[in-house]
Amino acid sequence: MKEFKKSNIVTYNLMSFTGFKSLMLFALLLESPKSYKEICEFFKKHEYIKEEISIDTFRVYITSLKRSGCIIQRTSSKEGSKYYIVSHPFELKLSEEQVKSIAKVYRIIQKTVDIKGLYIYEKFIKRLAKKIKNEELTDTINKISIFRGVEDNLVEDLLEAADLRQQVTFLYKSPRGKELEITLILDKLGISSGKLYVYGTDINLSQYAYYLVSRIVKILSRETSSVDISQLSTYKVKYILKSLPAEFKLSHDEKILEIGEDYLVVEMVSSNKFILKQRVMSYGKYCTVLEPSDFREDIIQTLKRMREGYLDGKN
Repeated sequence: MKEFKKSNIVTYNLMSFTGFKSLMLFALLLESPKSYKEICEFFKKHEYIKEEISIDTFRVYITSLKRSGCIIQRTSSKEGSKYYIVSHPFELKLSEEQVKSIAKVYRIIQKTVDIKGLYIYEKFIKRLAKKIKNEELTDTINKISIFRGVEDNLVEDLLEAADLRQQVTFLYKSPRGKELEITLILDKLGISSGKLYVYGTDINLSQYAYYLVSRIVKILSRETSSVDISQLSTYKVKYILKSLPAEFKLSHDEKILEIGEDYLVVEMVSSNKFILKQRVMSYGKYCTVLEPSDFREDIIQTLKRMREGYLDGKN
């Protein structure tokens, strides 16, 4: 340690090179089958080792790995006489209960972290499942994934565009099967009813909008927006939430005006009345619109029409 602090250089005196080389050999063989020649080349180019190893020393390392519990075999000379690991005692194995626990954590994370964090977590889990060859874990995550049916590069492009607040034009397949060209100044990616949406200002509609990511066929262009969206007409709605729903979470365009013992008064601003209406009605009986009066009346009439639909016009 004194030598390292003085020179900041790792030398033979600072480590067990037999153990180190054995670990390097283990890592190499985990990647793919390797011939003795390929292993020598790797050791020769390594920043610390910088030398080849004799065949006798190589056999010592192989024996050390076998004694630790590794099963190592060699292909025939026709296949290049390559060494490979059949199994080893350090393999991670997950029980059925552990897979269920990982899925449970994934569902919790869906509700608590942003989309970028969820995407990184899911990629990690899928890489882990592939590494340990656990198809049950892969299938379980695929079934509950909000990214199901969406290409990784599309998610990554949309996340980057949202971070940069870029103007993105994409081809979108509508529910009726017609392909539309949408231009959106991206704001964020979010989850609604277990599905992934992209949110932003729709240039053609001149209002805030959202679209289902799984319906995006492809991105046509990404660029810095030159459109001034500060002048868009906006609507402000004030509502009260009583006996708060368990999953209540403020959106980026909401703020709390008042906090009571068992209620919250919230203000939401948007250029899209439909989004405001959908947000308020998603709370059901927990929510009452306070103002403006015309929006409150709109909600009341919508609820009456819904009631009539269920009662077929009867009281």
